[in-house]
Amino acid sequence: MATSLTLCNDNISASINTFGAELINLNRLDKENVLWSMDATFWNRTAPNLFPIVGKLKNNNYHISGSDFTMTQHGFARDQMFDVLEQLNTSVTFLLKSNKETWKNYPFDFEFKVKYLLQGSVLKIEYSTRNLGDSPMPYSVGGHPGFQIQKNISNYSLLFPDGINTLTRHLLEDSCFSGETEDLIVEGGLKLNEELFERDAIVIKLPSFDQLTLVDETNSALLTVQSDNWEAIGIWTKKDAPFICIEPWWGFADSKNTSGNFFQKDGIHILQPGQTETVSYSILVHE
Repeated sequence: MATSLTLCNDNISASINTFGAELINLNRLDKENVLWSMDATFWNRTAPNLFPIVGKLKNNNYHISGSDFTMTQHGFARDQMFDVLEQLNTSVTFLLKSNKETWKNYPFDFEFKVKYLLQGSVLKIEYSTRNLGDSPMPYSVGGHPGFQIQKNISNYSLLFPDGINTLTRHLLEDSCFSGETEDLIVEGGLKLNEELFERDAIVIKLPSFDQLTLVDETNSALLTVQSDNWEAIGIWTKKDAPFICIEPWWGFADSKNTSGNFFQKDGIHILQPGQTETVSYSILVHE
């Protein structure tokens, strides 16, 4: 049975569910939750962890050495029960290991850890993936936190570091990359509106920035998402939904012309036997 665990320091608190190791609450102690409150009318998640794929496979299918496998968008970790490996007042580590159910869709032995750590007003989320098998293991990983907005999305903007004036957006068609791109002018901030998401998420591959900040119409900073090594950023919402997702990724969806060979998938990481890879991102909750 799923349970939730709460971390707390003098600045912020966070609650995480053992189902999916999913963050379900993030609060500055004297303010409301900055995550959106789950409402299946719009989206039945709050901040799922994406593993062992990010995004969608073409036809939800891939092949390895002549064998075909099926996996739905963003992988299966978000729908698995995790074990609690270690819990302290300000940190907790969750563990998912391969099992007979995961083998049906992903024929590899793995250990996937998700760690949450409070540091002042920052929540750090760390993903650690280990190949327990005796052959190379392809995988991707990412986060998908949704942040609540109190007003229409047009009242919010995303701010990028100084010197970032234009970004190249990779366009999606049926949740796979079409091969088309468009430029977004972000000097002074990217003002959000629903039209931006009519063609699905905004995806920036190999971002040249290490953080972005969500601000309201008064230019007050609400939160900052940061990573030193992300390989893509997804920004997503649904029509009339009271949230905006800022998603750090290490990997991304298939392109429309993919061969389906999992080892040749765009953005894939390959772990050698016994190898562990760790990546992370953080959420700063502003005053």
